[in-house]
Amino acid sequence: MFSRTGILIYGVVLTSLSTLAIDHAKAQGWEEVSNTRLQSVCAGANGFPQVLGATGCAAITVAWSGAIFDSRRDRLIIWGGGHNDYYGNELYAFNVQSSTIERLNDPGLPTSAGCTESIANGTQPNSRHTYDGIEYIEATDEMFVFGGSLACGAGDFGSDTWTYDFKANRWQQRSPSGPIPRGDAGMLTAYDPVTGLVYVHDRQHLYSFDSRNNRYTRLSSSPVSLGYHLAATIDPVRRVFLIVGFDSAAGSGAVYSYDIDQGSSYAMRRISTSGGGPVINAVYPGVDFDKAAGQVVGWSGNSVNSVFSLDLGKNEWNETAYSGGPVAVGNGTHGRWRYSAASGVFVLANRVNDNIFVLRTGAGELVRPNPPASLKSQ
Repeated sequence: MFSRTGILIYGVVLTSLSTLAIDHAKAQGWEEVSNTRLQSVCAGANGFPQVLGATGCAAITVAWSGAIFDSRRDRLIIWGGGHNDYYGNELYAFNVQSSTIERLNDPGLPTSAGCTESIANGTQPNSRHTYDGIEYIEATDEMFVFGGSLACGAGDFGSDTWTYDFKANRWQQRSPSGPIPRGDAGMLTAYDPVTGLVYVHDRQHLYSFDSRNNRYTRLSSSPVSLGYHLAATIDPVRRVFLIVGFDSAAGSGAVYSYDIDQGSSYAMRRISTSGGGPVINAVYPGVDFDKAAGQVVGWSGNSVNSVFSLDLGKNEWNETAYSGGPVAVGNGTHGRWRYSAASGVFVLANRVNDNIFVLRTGAGELVRPNPPASLKSQ
């Protein structure tokens, strides 16, 4: 058990790092990973007090902000803040291989005084409540960002698109062609590993974003009236974009789906499912596709020990309870629940003062892999 600063790992200097290995002999269940509290490396508490805002470091997760999963490096990337809560736009990473939490960069300065979409002379995005509006694009090794509630007194919603290039460690504001989704609190996104596209849903339409061609395409023809409090993922095997959670417009929990296979009409349909009440009725639940099980798995944020896997053949959720789960958290999960195919675990960043949790479901062969090839080459 130890802490270090400024270490060179795989050619990348880490700003700050704490480590204690995961117990990889454990077969199934929750595990709290010691010494992985994001608070310990938060920029606002470590040299950048000007970004603390009204809520401080806690807002990096609790202020309706999310995470992506960098599958090339087997790590959860956490990003958020916004409105009056927190003004830092720095990135954080939990590396599953080394069981470490680190800050990848420092916040862009000066922070914005108004509701602008960019800061640092236009080179970086303003901090924001991300909701479900960020994704990792494995095909291009980038983080995708759309909209969110910007860091400023009014907390205006942006409709801007950014990508973060992990190889160059650089932000880029994009000016994509095509119809742009509407910026709002109900943003939903999911990455499709089959096509390399990010699917984006505002509260009316489904879009795709092609980063290589810098283009949005509106896929649905008829607008819907989605509320917010929802989360999205893609089942790449069955080729569906799934929306799960409490729909504020309908006043009830729901599961919606779009067929995203070639030739689809992209019409949203509501699926009647059984057994998944805690996830379906949750505010911004965690949902992600478990590659080993071949199913979407949800965590409500309130049923702290149980997870629910969705059998789309039967439209049934199957509950599995494990011991040692995290405490309940407010304001939802927003993508901070992600599956690591390389390590065979779900990863959860709950709150900045909590350690990271991992969950082994026993769905596949859970072995400790060597570092991914993309890490070895850096």
